[in-house]
Amino acid sequence: MDDALAAVAAAAISAGWRPEEVAAALVELADNNMLSVLANRDFARDLADLKK
Repeated sequence: MDDALAAVAAAAISAGWRPEEVAAALVELADNNMLSVLANRDFARDLADLKK
């Protein structure tokens, strides 16, 4: 995973992003991913409860 993340960061920097912008964007992506994981977990739990 480190290699993939480093490749994304390098591509963004090559495209003209500043390293600080890249870091901030990656943090936002990770945060949004975690929120979606939690939302999907809660939805699956709620759906299972409705099917009882």
